[in-house]
Amino acid sequence: MKTSKRICKNGSLTLPKQVRVEAGLFPGNAVDVETQSDGSITIKPATPCCHFCGSPEHLINVENIVICKNCATKILAKVDVTND
Repeated sequence: MKTSKRICKNGSLTLPKQVRVEAGLFPGNAVDVETQSDGSITIKPATPCCHFCGSPEHLINVENIVICKNCATKILAKVDVTND
């Protein structure tokens, strides 16, 4: 997703909800901000957190998606794995 935003007078920048959702960022999550020599900026989670609920605890990686065991359990409860 590509979007344009203006930097506020106090220097802050609000990330649009869709960007946060796609990046798995939740309110309260810490992020690392890194500048590159070409002037680009990278923002990513400072510590891994669940892509669905934002929890930093009991994480597993499924097909490059970080998910907590609690969310994995909730998802599996809704899936009938006996009928393929």
